[in-house]
Amino acid sequence: MKCKVRNYVNYFLLLYCMKKISLLFFTFSGIYAGFSQKPAVKSSGDSLNNPLLAKTVVLATIPEKEKASVKIFPNPAKNKVELEIKGFEPGFVQLRFIDAHGNCVRNDKRMLYSGNEQVVVMFSLPPGLYFLQIKQKEKLEKRKFLVQ
Repeated sequence: MKCKVRNYVNYFLLLYCMKKISLLFFTFSGIYAGFSQKPAVKSSGDSLNNPLLAKTVVLATIPEKEKASVKIFPNPAKNKVELEIKGFEPGFVQLRFIDAHGNCVRNDKRMLYSGNEQVVVMFSLPPGLYFLQIKQKEKLEKRKFLVQ
């Protein structure tokens, strides 16, 4: 009698584990198959008939570029400024410090790793009004600041 009960228990546990294993197998194979499928392509006629769909398709295909911006602080500065740079691409940017007479007093090249970061610039400029130009390819941002 004990032997039969033990066999039923073993059979039940084996069947239960096999159900779990097969369920996991089919679940993960379905997920994998879903990732391997090509995305659904809508015909152009569908988007022309439905203006809302056409608008979402156009918005989804055009990547938004972040507008370049630069903030300088503290202003007025003494011997350093912190630049909060946003909207540039990762790579080198050119920093030009121009005095009130239009002379370039300093020209630096800085590396941006994410395109949106803070850069600290140390300098020893005489007191006065200065302009900062940050240039990367066709993007150019200008800001003025005061040195005390």
